Amino acid sequence: MPEDVNSINGKVKGEIARKGIHIGTGILMVVLYARYDRNVLVFIHLFFLAAIWLVELLRLKGAIKVPFLRVRERKVVGAHAFFMLSTFISILIFNMRIAIASILMLTIGDPASGAFQLCMRDSLGSMESREAVLKPPVVMLIMFLVSFLVGYLSLGSMKIAICGALGAAVADGLQIKVRHVVIDDNLTIPLYAGLFMSLASLW
Repeated sequence: MPEDVNSINGKVKGEIARKGIHIGTGILMVVLYARYDRNVLVFIHLFFLAAIWLVELLRLKGAIKVPFLRVRERKVVGAHAFFMLSTFISILIFNMRIAIASILMLTIGDPASGAFQLCMRDSLGSMESREAVLKPPVVMLIMFLVSFLVGYLSLGSMKIAICGALGAAVADGLQIKVRHVVIDDNLTIPLYAGLFMSLASLW
C-alpha cells in the first residue's frame, strides 16, 4: 500500500527543515572561524557540542523531545550531534583552510546529495533504508561534484579539491559499521575529506 500523502509531505517538510538547519549551522561556523581566533572558536564550539550531547542524553532518556528527527534516530543519537562532533574535530586537527573546506563539504554537499535522493526516492528507494551498503552511484556523483566545487572555491587547488571530494563522496556513500552500529556520515564526511585534502597538500 502506498504511503499516506500526509505522511510523505511530513517527511519532506522535516527533511527540508533539517537541511536548512544543517546548512545554516555549517555556514555560521565557517563565518565565525574566518572572523575569530581559533582558540576562541574551539571554546565556543566545545560549549555548544557539550550542550547538544546533553540534550541528546536527555532525549534518549525520554525527558525531552527534539523536532525533525528521522524514524531511525528516535532511539539512537541523532545526526545533528555527530555533525557538531565532526566539525569540532575538524577545527582541532586540520589547518584553517582545510577545516573550512571540510565543513562546507558536509554543510553543502551532504544536503545536496540528500535532496537529490529525496527527489528521486521512487527510483532510488526510501531514504529511511539502511540495508544498502553503498548509496546509488548517481547520488555519490552529486556529492563528489558539489564537494569538488566547494573545495576548489575554498582552496583554489584542483588536486586538493578532487581528493577532498573523493573522501567526502566515499564517506557519504559507503555505509560503515562498527559492531553492527552504523557510523553516521555526518561524522565521517568532514574527517575523510579533511584527511584526503591534508595528504594531498603534502604532495
